[in-house]
Amino acid sequence: MKVTKMLKVNRWEDIDWKTVEQSIFRKQNQMYRAALASNITEVRKLQRDLLKDPYARLLSVKRVTSENTGKNTAGVDKVVIRSNEERLSLAQRMNLDKDYKAKPLKRTYIPKSNGKLRPLGIPTIEDRAYQALVKIALEPEWEAKFSENTYGFRPGRCTIDACMAVWHNLKCRKGDVMVIDADIEGCFDNLNHQYILDKLKGTSNNILRAINQWFKCGYIDDGILHETEAGTPQGGVISPLLCNIGLWGIDFELYEHLIITRKPADKNLKPFYGFVSSIKKRCREHAPSVGFMQYADDFVIVCENKDYLERVMEVLPAILDKRGLKLSEAKTRQVAFHQGDSFKFLGFVFDKWKSGKHGKQYKVTFYPDPDKVYAFAKKIREWTKMIRLFEYSNKSELTKKADHLRMMVNGWLNYYKWAMDASHGFMKLRRELETILYKAYEDVHKHRSSRHDFMERYVGKVERRGRLVDRFILGDVAFGIFDISTDVSWKKVQTARSPFDGDTEYWGCRNAILTGSMAEKLYRIQGGYCPICTSKLHWYESWERHHKNKNRMDNKLSNMQLVHKRCHRRQHYADKLSLGAGCPERGTSRSVGKVAGRPVTSP
Repeated sequence: MKVTKMLKVNRWEDIDWKTVEQSIFRKQNQMYRAALASNITEVRKLQRDLLKDPYARLLSVKRVTSENTGKNTAGVDKVVIRSNEERLSLAQRMNLDKDYKAKPLKRTYIPKSNGKLRPLGIPTIEDRAYQALVKIALEPEWEAKFSENTYGFRPGRCTIDACMAVWHNLKCRKGDVMVIDADIEGCFDNLNHQYILDKLKGTSNNILRAINQWFKCGYIDDGILHETEAGTPQGGVISPLLCNIGLWGIDFELYEHLIITRKPADKNLKPFYGFVSSIKKRCREHAPSVGFMQYADDFVIVCENKDYLERVMEVLPAILDKRGLKLSEAKTRQVAFHQGDSFKFLGFVFDKWKSGKHGKQYKVTFYPDPDKVYAFAKKIREWTKMIRLFEYSNKSELTKKADHLRMMVNGWLNYYKWAMDASHGFMKLRRELETILYKAYEDVHKHRSSRHDFMERYVGKVERRGRLVDRFILGDVAFGIFDISTDVSWKKVQTARSPFDGDTEYWGCRNAILTGSMAEKLYRIQGGYCPICTSKLHWYESWERHHKNKNRMDNKLSNMQLVHKRCHRRQHYADKLSLGAGCPERGTSRSVGKVAGRPVTSP
């Protein structure tokens, strides 16, 4: 039966996305709870229902063709879906059966920070929609299985959560400890296909068949078709989930080898899920001896002494080998963590400093990596030279370039501001920015101005809510206010929680924090409700900021509202399209809002 007949709609614009998203999340929540209760039969039933659910197909197409940042990137077939008729047609013909065959990937390369190139495999739009559908059906089950110590590519978790987990683990230990700062070499490119398929054993045959197709479809580089024997290509919608499935269990197996006296699993627990539950319990019991924190292919292992470190290094290569992986010799370090001997993780430096009145106590902290600070300053320096900002006599061009520079700096600051000692790196960046701006703008004056005159004219201190912050100005155009004087605290995600557990209040607040400080304030002021439709702002829904007076330059808190993306569209286009309560998802339109400093364009 066709999707449009079941939904009783003939147009993409008439779809009630609130009903679609809530219906899918309800089933995902049921699957997550069934997985926690070891009800495998119910999990499989819900997975089959989601694969056949027209709402799931519509949502997967919407995410791939409207919401994803790569929606305008074509695969080998050079097809990009932009019109609503094409979106509805794709949702109608989606059928994950024996006849489905994946097309080869388009190989492209992006530069890495070390100067090398990272290979990406770009699937076709249709294959991406199928991958999004399978991800909807698989993710809740695996969220119930994944270790509490893994943070990479998981909903509701981020890099700062992983850093806070490392910091907490180091802080609670007395004396010097041994740390393994490990990195897996070519993780995405070398994962064993059969190992992942064995982990998925028992899942729907259609899902297994589709995943095997994505593994073996190959890629086209310079017009030549290459076969793929290992790895999950970076660039696919489902690749991060498959990578996590392949890496799943590293800490479980590590603790199993370290436990001298093994405790039997609870007999009341069902097979496999009972194994997972008992191992998770033992992981917590032995965490004081060895701490394990993982973000994708980067992980930190904290050992209370050298004996544990040697035992870990004995078994870790074998654990990775059966997954087709190995440690990177260049990036893996063994560190005796004490004052003066630090290590790096996810762009931060973890260090131990003396503290206290007499310097006999130690403080564990982490701050932005100085190498990252200078690399970013170099990027700004090259950017200012390239655009020759003051060659633009048009003030609108000046504003445009200043806005771009502001977004670059704010994006960098928004990532590093959560460090325990963020100001340690921010002060270095401030000095670099002052030097860069002084050299770039000294030609504005006919005579060479002094640095003091420049600072008074272009760089000033302003007070905001009782704190002094830097305000860099280009003539009459301010390109940013950067708070570098106060460190911001981050509350780590609760260890055993998942967005699929149904606690919309907790995850709504966390999503608001992740979206940006403005969104967090609006979420709390509005009590977590959308003022347009008066319904809850759920974490799985897209949010946007709405300007009450329709002036996008007026970003005062009193003029802002946090609303659903669908409600935002309705608010702006209801009169023009005469749809009343409809929620148009237009094929082409201008940008209507921003979230967390990032431009958000309508689909």
